[in-house]
Amino acid sequence: MTDKWSRNPLDPVSQMLVPRHYGSVPTLFAAPKARKPSELAGADLAFLGIPWSAPVPDSRMGAAAVSYIGTTLTPQAFRSNSLKYGGYLPELDVDVFEHYRLIDYGDSQVFEDIRDTFEDVVSRVGHIIDQGAVPITIGGNSGPSSYAVLQAIAARAGGPTAVVNFDAHHDNFRGEWSEDTAEQPRWGGTWARRILDLPGVEPARYFHIGLRGPRNDKAAFDRFLEKGVDRAHILTYRDIAQARRRGFDEWAAAIAVQVSDGAAVVWIAIDPDVLDLSASPDFGDEPLGLHTEEICLLAYELGRAIGWRRLGGISFMAVPNTATSIHWICMYALLYALAGTVHASER
Repeated sequence: MTDKWSRNPLDPVSQMLVPRHYGSVPTLFAAPKARKPSELAGADLAFLGIPWSAPVPDSRMGAAAVSYIGTTLTPQAFRSNSLKYGGYLPELDVDVFEHYRLIDYGDSQVFEDIRDTFEDVVSRVGHIIDQGAVPITIGGNSGPSSYAVLQAIAARAGGPTAVVNFDAHHDNFRGEWSEDTAEQPRWGGTWARRILDLPGVEPARYFHIGLRGPRNDKAAFDRFLEKGVDRAHILTYRDIAQARRRGFDEWAAAIAVQVSDGAAVVWIAIDPDVLDLSASPDFGDEPLGLHTEEICLLAYELGRAIGWRRLGGISFMAVPNTATSIHWICMYALLYALAGTVHASER
């Protein structure tokens, strides 16, 4: 007769030794967590998940819908995938988390009325900034993960807010929020235009990096220009290809200086479709995009030109919850941007 089986099937398979929000969902990079605004005190950086999934538009059916379906789960998947990383980058010889204290502020709430969803994001990002921290956010589709985040940042900037939008697509169709239907809000295709009307956001300080491909229409430039965006600030694949031939490092540094010049704060927005198809086996939306090392370099140079005190925030949007390799690329871009701000303080 053998001894009794040593494990009860209901016993936990493993014990999580890092902070968790609920169930098996850890905090980002195993950082301390906060549930109330007062618990953000002492943070330099605060992470907020924005688990909003937009209805899939007719133009994004099938495989093209991957950045819509399931994005409610993106923040928790992103947190879980972060646990293999710390903050040290040997190639830059800097440990980001030796310089900055990160706190995970959980997720924003999603309501039936999208306006309530927006208000909750604005409020929570405001809590982060009011406690002296820089907001780091991930969504979730654009709208709550873009417009609402920037609304809170620009309102507290104390001067002009510059925007750097890494995106393959224009997202600047005309149309006001009041014209959207509850069943099909159009934030995915309109947010980059709508943010240009936010108080504190200067259209002349809007930079768009990575625009390319036939999902854009001929009027995309006109719609930006009629809002006051400088055509020279809309950088397409052609600009990137020229930079590769002439010297990408120098080009990236020059763009970063231009972005930071005269801005009170800079908000960095990254849609992973800015990356080339070859960057990730899990997700790819368009060819002719940025390579992983290029977005990391651009993030680093932006951080170095801006510095921590003028970093308004870093937001990732439309990130598929199942695209693990995209999550890791986003983490690299985040750490590189923060490393840039560390090196800025040392100059």
